[in-house]
Amino acid sequence: MDKLPYREFIAMMQERTREADVPYSGSFELTPLCNLDCKMCYVHLQDPSVRHRMLTGEQWISLIQQAIDEGMMKALLTGGEAMTHPAFWDIYMYLINHGIPTCVKTNGILLGENAISRFKNYPPYKLDISLYGCDSESYVAVTGVDAYEQVVRHIRLAVEAGLKIQIMVTPSSYMSPWTERVIALAGSFGVSVMVNGSLIDPHENTGRKKADFDLSLEEDMSIKEKKREMLPPLYDAADHEFFMKRRNRPMLSDKGLYCSAGRSGFAVNWDGALLPCLAFPRDVACSYPLRDGFSQAWHEVNEAVKNYEVPQACHSCELNDKCHYCPMHHQKVAAKHQCDTDFCNYLKARYKAAEKTK
Repeated sequence: MDKLPYREFIAMMQERTREADVPYSGSFELTPLCNLDCKMCYVHLQDPSVRHRMLTGEQWISLIQQAIDEGMMKALLTGGEAMTHPAFWDIYMYLINHGIPTCVKTNGILLGENAISRFKNYPPYKLDISLYGCDSESYVAVTGVDAYEQVVRHIRLAVEAGLKIQIMVTPSSYMSPWTERVIALAGSFGVSVMVNGSLIDPHENTGRKKADFDLSLEEDMSIKEKKREMLPPLYDAADHEFFMKRRNRPMLSDKGLYCSAGRSGFAVNWDGALLPCLAFPRDVACSYPLRDGFSQAWHEVNEAVKNYEVPQACHSCELNDKCHYCPMHHQKVAAKHQCDTDFCNYLKARYKAAEKTK
């Protein structure tokens, strides 16, 4: 029997399920609540009354089982802080016991010895641990909480336990005085590091505005350069070539979005809405699996994404072989099938700046 390397198997599954409209990968935003108050978070709500509107463990498990029945083979648990959900361990163990490779996104505060022990016995596919500072001062500036010592201690516990982890760094204006030191600290743990390349517009009910924490083009380019200097690449040239060959898709089409969101991937927000991805604008594609069942909800979102009319401006754009239109970056006008010119101009400037540094 011919053997297929794991990465090739995963890439093949992603493409084949996309072609077949199978919900291969699901993200579950268990709660908008968090034990930190990051000033750039797009989802965190501070009103404790939302706890009574969150899905229960039984509701999450019901949706997860329906998703598995439809073909889901990979899951992500996130928030807010996913581990603060009262039924987190019930939900997590349901996925593990059903053979679903599961990634958990966490800020690390609840990764104490008991949690690490449970994860060691029932390992996640990956733990994505966010790192928001390099000392107490920076942690308070970004998150409002002095959690530095606790988070670093818990990261070390996870590393010592042999868990597969990735450190996540999200640069913002609040982190600016310390960003290089945060990246250096992340790299010191000897595990994979992901430096997020863009910030997401906060949901309206958070009361936050992207303009308050966004980075200038100069800051953004400087961080990318520092990342290249300080960290090994997540993917080498061979990896990039391999995945590009697997994605045998048109660079631009009249209808249909390029990525796998809504094609082989989906997200369920904390209030039970099913979207192509966690930050996708609801006025473009949204359905309600608690009301209509997962199968019908997935079909509605899948059809909306496949039939989405890409803005005409994209067809004559100088970046149409590099930039794939994403409604998430054009939130205010995506439902009108238009481009946010501010974002387009920023992206053009970023590409030009990147060309000058080559």
